[in-house]
Amino acid sequence: MWKNYAQVSIGSPQFTGTLRPCMRSRLAYTLTFWLLSAVALSVLALGGVTAWNLRQGFSAYLQARDVERLDKFVALVATRLEGQLGSSAAAALKPANRIDMLAVLRELDIQEGNAFTPQAEPRRPGPGAAPPGDWLPPRDRLPPPPMRSDGFGARVSLLRPDGQHWIGPMLEAGDADLVERPVIVQGAVVALARLRPRERAPEAQETQFLQNQYTGILIVATVLLLLAAAVATWLARQWVRPLAAVQAATARIAHGELNVRISIERSDEIGDVMRNVNAMTESLQRIEGARRRWLADLSHELRTPLTVLRGEIEALVDGVRPLSASAMISLREDVLQLGRLVEDLHLLAMADLSALPCHFGQADAPQIVARVLGRYAALALTADLTLCGPEVNTSPMPVHWDAARIEQVLGNLLQNSLRYTDAPGRVEVVCRRVRDRVVLTVDDSAPGVAHADLDRLFDPLYRADAARSREKGGSGLGLAICAAIIQAHGGRISARPSALGGLTIRVELPVRANPEHA
Repeated sequence: MWKNYAQVSIGSPQFTGTLRPCMRSRLAYTLTFWLLSAVALSVLALGGVTAWNLRQGFSAYLQARDVERLDKFVALVATRLEGQLGSSAAAALKPANRIDMLAVLRELDIQEGNAFTPQAEPRRPGPGAAPPGDWLPPRDRLPPPPMRSDGFGARVSLLRPDGQHWIGPMLEAGDADLVERPVIVQGAVVALARLRPRERAPEAQETQFLQNQYTGILIVATVLLLLAAAVATWLARQWVRPLAAVQAATARIAHGELNVRISIERSDEIGDVMRNVNAMTESLQRIEGARRRWLADLSHELRTPLTVLRGEIEALVDGVRPLSASAMISLREDVLQLGRLVEDLHLLAMADLSALPCHFGQADAPQIVARVLGRYAALALTADLTLCGPEVNTSPMPVHWDAARIEQVLGNLLQNSLRYTDAPGRVEVVCRRVRDRVVLTVDDSAPGVAHADLDRLFDPLYRADAARSREKGGSGLGLAICAAIIQAHGGRISARPSALGGLTIRVELPVRANPEHA
């Protein structure tokens, strides 16, 4: 069952078939063992405590019943003494006045329903007459009614009021467990009843009762253990199946199969792990695709200037093109272009390694914007574009940035806008402070960028469409470099459609950048 689950979820039965037995023996049995052990310990502990409590409680019950019988015994003794004494309670202490303890104990058993009640004796038949069918022998010929086997009579005795032994077995007064009750007749204490509680385990019916209870506890514990074993096995399977699927999927991912997806059927923490594995796989797949595109675009970007440079050099060597100052200037421009591309690639590589060099210091945000606008004013005029920026007399806005890097960001953004904005057009730069952050926006007019391409504008070597293509002179690294520098300052950069019809680049920077971000 587990193997089929893995095949449906992962899609690689030959791989999961080698992993699943290992998972089964390592985790399923372990979970079952520990769950069953925990339940077994709980059941055994509960059963032991219940048995001990039952025995202790039953012993306490028997002792309480002994005390109750003692009270009944005292009442019977008081009744017999009162019948013998008449009006003189002191006569009970005379040696001649004795009490038949056996008769009192038999009467107590009869009163409690623990002995046969003697029936009325029918009249003896006359001489020579046949006895009737219900005739019984005289009472003195009948065996005494059976008494209780709990030894109550051997544990109870009567004492005189002064504590001297009177009737019954000798019981030492020093025993702390002895129970005493006064025998009161006509308002006077005429005797003391003393009882020694039972010390041994109950016999006969009491022992059978406890055995029955222990047997019931054992049966219930066995049933609970069997149920616990079934539940533990089921729970182990429910936990191990998705974990085995995750194990198989991660093993395949480790071998480079990034198209693995796990079928998610749970909403608990295990389901969250499965969803995280799927998200991780998707992220790795995107990163791997970006890496491959990066290598392909990088080789293409380097090959183009190298091909041009190689062609010009071969033309000079073959004599097709004369070696002149203009030829050397053309070669120099090709080399400079190639150097800029390599420098940009190196800058991005350093940013990926979190080692982008930044030198933070005090600066003024409006002055940074003004310097960059001044450098690109002539280029905007040549391209028949209107370049607008903050007023010259804008109040100072002190910041703690790497001014050169921020000027590089603004320069790349303006180059991007001036290069791809149709003439006549408009480019606007705004600088304002919002609480503890400075917001820089660069808006340009048409053409714009499709919504689907906005999130990828800051990917290295990415170009949205033909309107912003390599034919206009861009390498596709400018916006990626801007994103790296902004990230090094602890800020954010984003793109959205502009109200002017083109593109809006929004940059948010903290007033005081943390050098640790560099």
